[in-house]
Amino acid sequence: MSVNPLSRLLTVDLFEYPSIINIFSKTESQLKSDAKAITNGINSNVCRNFRSFSVNLATLEICNSRFSEKQVSRIDENFCYYSYGRRFPLDRSSFRAPKGASCLVKKTFSGDVSGEIGESLFTYLLLTEMGVDSYEISHLRPGKKSAFLVPDFLIYDTQYRLSSLMHNSSYRIPLLAEVKGFTGGIEPGRIFHALEQLQILIGRSYTGLVFLAARNQVRRRYDAYVLRVEK
Repeated sequence: MSVNPLSRLLTVDLFEYPSIINIFSKTESQLKSDAKAITNGINSNVCRNFRSFSVNLATLEICNSRFSEKQVSRIDENFCYYSYGRRFPLDRSSFRAPKGASCLVKKTFSGDVSGEIGESLFTYLLLTEMGVDSYEISHLRPGKKSAFLVPDFLIYDTQYRLSSLMHNSSYRIPLLAEVKGFTGGIEPGRIFHALEQLQILIGRSYTGLVFLAARNQVRRRYDAYVLRVEK
């Protein structure tokens, strides 16, 4: 009998990268080297387990509807299917595909949906696990078509609810955060872009966060990683 992924209790393990990544005055080459080292470190299990938490799917969908960028509904269901690695089959004709081509037999995972899962999980963590108030979270409009860049999120953590995660009880606010979602392995190129973005945006003595949500293909669940960045 096949397992219905919607019936599973979905748990996310949250890991923290052990060292703060200092991005002050680093060149592009140095940031790429940092991103590769971070990826290798994650794959080598150097990250510390900060906590594990169960995901209430109804609350996750609320986080999606209130804080994520794209208008993609039913992240609660997609989170289950993506966690479990379930891809729906496609119909195909009985005729043979042209030479050099092959018929799709299953749907592929969507990068947009993966990104929405990442953003929904991030705000879920802030609200339900860390106690940040909803009015202290802002998802900024992307500035991709202009020279004006913005982070994914600003977190006005006035009560310092994230102090245990930041290992600091007096960080300057707002915190700037970049969020990346992965359906497969963690890609150093996308970590580099997050570090590069924060290098441009955060001021001296400010701290930024990079949140990675990656589907663990072996355990059929999501793992999350937090990188602390300073300048």
